[in-house]
Amino acid sequence: MKTLYSTWLYFKTFLFIIIFFPIILFITIIKPSLLYPYANFLSRGIFWCFNIQRKIIGEFPEEGPYILMHNHTSFLDLFFLPTVIKGKYTGVVAAKNFKIPLIGSILKRLNAIPIHRFNHAKAIEALKVAEQKIYEGYHIAIFPEGTRTIDGKLNQFKKGGFHMASNTNTKILPVITKGLYQIKPKNRWTIYPGVATMIILDPIDVTNKSIDDLIHETYNLYLENGL
Repeated sequence: MKTLYSTWLYFKTFLFIIIFFPIILFITIIKPSLLYPYANFLSRGIFWCFNIQRKIIGEFPEEGPYILMHNHTSFLDLFFLPTVIKGKYTGVVAAKNFKIPLIGSILKRLNAIPIHRFNHAKAIEALKVAEQKIYEGYHIAIFPEGTRTIDGKLNQFKKGGFHMASNTNTKILPVITKGLYQIKPKNRWTIYPGVATMIILDPIDVTNKSIDDLIHETYNLYLENGL
């Protein structure tokens, strides 16, 4: 029954994407200011199709921009953040995601920055592009673990996003999600609908802190909140 039910959920989501993604791409070409409200709509719609309830703890702060540090447990992480972000934003996203039909087009419209995790030179170049976006007033979303967890535990953090925060003197906004690993982990294709919780913590000031200090402070906040 799990297999049959998951097949239905994927089919329902596929229909939603086929119907609404092309319409939204067309609309945002005509009126780019609608891009973020429609990204919010798309993300909520995908969660609805998968029968996932959202629970938000905390408020997204009005100021900014911020570097949004988000733990990475599921491909569904990509659709959770857009439901809460205020203001214009983009993200550092694995290059392979740009090859996904329609979703890749949305990422390009959002000015998402492809990062090649196994090419150090290209990864550094991507972070420089992200720094420029911060100066243009964009929030930057990044997964500090670099890739999805396999066992549900928090992976060690990569240094790139913390260098970006230090170089631009931009506060880090820790965003913690729980429940998505149980709903859809990387190593299981079936969907187990449930509740996804997002915890938005207070921003971390990066002034006069070393990269190692920032990693330690941020990582401990995740651990203190149950990861």
